[in-house]
Amino acid sequence: MRKNIEITKGIKKINDLLVLSGRDLGDTQRKKFSIDTLDIDQHQYIIIIPKNIVSINPSFFLGAFGKSVRYFKTKEKFLEKYEFDCNENAFISITDGINDALNNIDVMR
Repeated sequence: MRKNIEITKGIKKINDLLVLSGRDLGDTQRKKFSIDTLDIDQHQYIIIIPKNIVSINPSFFLGAFGKSVRYFKTKEKFLEKYEFDCNENAFISITDGINDALNNIDVMR
């Protein structure tokens, strides 16, 4: 079963933003959506990111998904669990974040 998650839900003025950034914001969204629990359930998730977001800083991505990437151990397994519905530029940022997590590059920590 596939479920949608609007990862930016609750972020103030999201329609005015072009970039998701900040470790704290990523951590907040991870907790809000209980991603630790999602990692171990049997469902797949579509992470919806508004099309106006053109970039996702590594700090935000690692806060929200770094632990998950490391849990799944490969880019392929992570992307089997979490599919990203976003524009192409944002997906490039996500791919960079996945690589950072797999290489234990921990931005801003």
